[in-house]
Amino acid sequence: MKIKSPVHFIISAFCITIIFFSASCLKQTAYASHLVGFDTDSIISIKSLKKLHTTGMVEVINNSMALEAVVVANDEHDNLYKSIYIQDASGGIALILDGTNLYQTFPVGAVIRVHVKNLFLSDYRRMIQLVATADTTSGLLVTSGIPVPLFSKFIKIIKDKSNIFPMLVSFKNLSDSLQGRLIKITNVEFSAADTSLTFADKKNKIGASRALKFCIGGTIYLRTSGYADFAGVKLPTGNGELVGIYSVFNTEKQILLRDTSDILLRGKRCTGAAWLKNLPN
Repeated sequence: MKIKSPVHFIISAFCITIIFFSASCLKQTAYASHLVGFDTDSIISIKSLKKLHTTGMVEVINNSMALEAVVVANDEHDNLYKSIYIQDASGGIALILDGTNLYQTFPVGAVIRVHVKNLFLSDYRRMIQLVATADTTSGLLVTSGIPVPLFSKFIKIIKDKSNIFPMLVSFKNLSDSLQGRLIKITNVEFSAADTSLTFADKKNKIGASRALKFCIGGTIYLRTSGYADFAGVKLPTGNGELVGIYSVFNTEKQILLRDTSDILLRGKRCTGAAWLKNLPN
C-alpha cells in the first residue's frame, strides 16, 4: 500500500524503514485535529476533490474546504452499511460514517455541506471514498467513518429536500467519472442464468452480484448486500430500466440498488443478433 500525504509524521527510524518498504506506519484520525467552522471553508466540487486522489494511496485533506452536495443514497433498506452517497453537478462520492440508521439523519434529497479538512481520500477496490481515519500499522489499510458524536462538526444540513434526477447512461459511457453518482440504465435484463435467483442470500446474510445484460451488448452487475431488506426477493425476469448508484469492484462495473422501487423490468426480454452475442458471462 503506497501512502501519499502532505502532513508530516513524527516517526522513529525503524518506522521510516518500514514505511519505505511497506507503508505500514500511518495512523491518523480526522477528529484528532482542530476543526474549522463551516463558514470559513471554500467550496470544492466533488470532481476536483477526487482529482487529489491516486488509486491505491491515501491523502489527508489539509485545506479548509467543503463539499455542497445532495444525498442520493443511504442505509434505509440496509443495502448500504455505514455510508451515504452524495453528489453535486460534477460527480459523486461515498461518505463513510460510523453509525447506523443514517437515513433518519441524512434522508435522500437532503442538501448537506461536508467540512473535509482533516478527512482522508482512499479507495476500496478502486471505489473512491471519503473517510475519517486511515491506519496502515498492521500492514493493511484500515479505515473508518466519522463517528456519530462528530457528525455535526463535519456535516451540516443546509436544505431538507432537493429534487434528484438520475443521469441516463449507456453501457459504453460507464466510466470511473460516474463513481458514486445516481444513474439510470435502460433496455437491460438479468441474465437467463440469474432469473431464478434472489437479489442476494438473505438466509445466510451473503451478498451477491447478479448480471444485468444490455440488449445492445455489455454487462453490469447489480450488487446487493445479504443484509438488504429485499435480499430474499426473487429477481424480475423482464426487460426495462433501473436506477442506482454506479460503483466499481476492481474492474467490475456495478450498480447499487437503493430500493426495489428503483427497478422496473416488466417488458419483453431481448431478442436479435446483438443479444445473442451478449449471452456469455
